[in-house]
This record gives sequence, structure tokens and C-alpha cells, in this order.
Amino acid sequence: MTDWTCKKVILDLLIEYEDGAMSPEDRTDFERHIEMCPPCVRFLTTYRATGKTLKLLKPDEIPSDLAQSVLAFVRARTRREEGS
Repeated sequence: MTDWTCKKVILDLLIEYEDGAMSPEDRTDFERHIEMCPPCVRFLTTYRATGKTLKLLKPDEIPSDLAQSVLAFVRARTRREEGS
């Protein structure tokens, strides 16, 4: 891949990268982008911290209104990104 923009890295490839499902070539390109992009490093750090925090919560400890707000935010953000 040659078009390594922040949008491509964060929105399209982050989960694949974190899951270890990325090809070695793409992983190298991804890591090269991350090394040169402080905003992507901050996002990746936050993403990982959020994942660790969420693993500590039990589903019954999350207030339903909070869960619904988070889901609504993610869905709206996804629709907005898909439309651009």
C-alpha cells in the first residue's frame, strides 16, 4: 500500500493491526507511518488504554444510558466518515 493517510491508518487498519491480521508488508508500512505521525501515536495510545479499561468493566457495571450514548456516538461518527 502506498496511500498511508491518517484516515486510512486509523479508521481502516487499526483493528487489523492490533489483531495481528495484517500482512508483514502492510504492518511495516503501518508502523512506519506511526513512527512519523504524532497524532496517530496519540490515537493508538488512547485506543489501547480504552481497550484495557473496558476489559476491566463488567457488562452489568455499565449504565445502559452510557452504553447507548457511546453506541450512538460511534454510529454517528462511522456514518459521517463513510459519507466523506
